[in-house]
Amino acid sequence: MTSSHEDRAIGKDHRSIAPVYGGYYWYPTPGPDGVQWSLLTCEDLGFASDQGHPDLWPAVIDRLAVTWGKNATALRRHLKDYYSALPRGRVTRPDRYLILHGDDAPVADWLTVVIRSFRLQRVRYRVVFDEHERRLPDDCRRLQGALGILIPAPTCRDSTPKR
Repeated sequence: MTSSHEDRAIGKDHRSIAPVYGGYYWYPTPGPDGVQWSLLTCEDLGFASDQGHPDLWPAVIDRLAVTWGKNATALRRHLKDYYSALPRGRVTRPDRYLILHGDDAPVADWLTVVIRSFRLQRVRYRVVFDEHERRLPDDCRRLQGALGILIPAPTCRDSTPKR
């Protein structure tokens, strides 16, 4: 049985069953009970696994504009340098898969969603906290102001995570 977060993250038309790696963002959409979150991978955005978050960010901004009914040009101008505004992470593969995260995912079952979205169920992986994957508070506030939404803690916090 999968959660609704997993269903949204997996999609119906994944291109292969082989594991993939690369950057990802947690993506907010308006829902009946507030903000709903899904996982948006580099593959979903049409980017190669070696592309960094600054490379993915313009495509994420364009999707945000459509989703939230904002002017894409104005939103790009307002958010272009704030690629740490959404929770994010990266799956890498130096010798085995690593799931790098900032410990600020907006859903409780985040790891399950990442594993399924990157098709890591049958491979060895390690989960690693990486402070460089954390949201930056100024970026978060900028995004909240631009979209006119409140993104609840812990996804937009100033404190260092407890380990």
